[in-house]
Amino acid sequence: MTDLLDPKQDYIFKNIFGVEQNKGLLISFLNALFKGNPHIIDLSFDNPNIEKILEKDKASRLDIKATTDNKTKIDIEIQIKNTGEIPQRAFHYLANMMPRIVKKGKSYKGPKVIGIWILGENVTERQNAIGEAYMTFQPQDPDPYQIMTDSARIIFIELAKFNPKKADRRDLLTAWLSFLKDPIFMDESFLQVEEVHEAMETLKYISADDEIRAISDLRQKTINDRNSEMTVAEERGIAIGEERGEAVGRNKEKKEMALKLLSKGMDIKDVAEIAELTESDIRRL
Repeated sequence: MTDLLDPKQDYIFKNIFGVEQNKGLLISFLNALFKGNPHIIDLSFDNPNIEKILEKDKASRLDIKATTDNKTKIDIEIQIKNTGEIPQRAFHYLANMMPRIVKKGKSYKGPKVIGIWILGENVTERQNAIGEAYMTFQPQDPDPYQIMTDSARIIFIELAKFNPKKADRRDLLTAWLSFLKDPIFMDESFLQVEEVHEAMETLKYISADDEIRAISDLRQKTINDRNSEMTVAEERGIAIGEERGEAVGRNKEKKEMALKLLSKGMDIKDVAEIAELTESDIRRL
């Protein structure tokens, strides 16, 4: 069991939940998450093919897009690292789904869209592992907080906050989140759930597949390289920002010195030399 692949990696997650023969697993997971809003009986995958992961294909997204029997559009994204802009990305992805749904001449009361983000690191300051974001009216006396529409919503699943020992063991979602967070150490009682047991057997099967494991390793290397590049770029940006800030500070000090010297009636040429500024800078002052 210790050599199981990580179901949180997007490639492995899609092998388990994003293929036609396993769509019953995805339906079970979504119904546990949605708790009847909406209730799903069937769904079809909008992007069922698992793209080949190539070294050069660093921009590949292995998300799951599906349409339910009640026409709800669902986009599931996996993000292990907090890149600092996930809420913004989530909103952007959800917004991009809308033009494809509202057809010309049709009512705006169309299908609902739901973005689901399964996260390996904490992204929000909320305490619960599950957070839902809607477009809302904010409370303003005498009007209370109110959801404006549930036609578009985003669900964040922050697995780092999920503690199966404190969760409701009777809740199917607890079993699913336990499987996603750590299938090796999950409580065996959760395997009594038929769909969760099937997901575990699927994970064991693909973990024993040398080709899938090799692609998974390559995928993880690509993800790690991308995260490293982002970290280096961020650190470089901070360093550059600090250097610019210091330069701006030094320039401000020079100008303040120049103004003091000018107020004493000193010649522009002499002020420029002492303050280490150009004569044109002094004239602008």
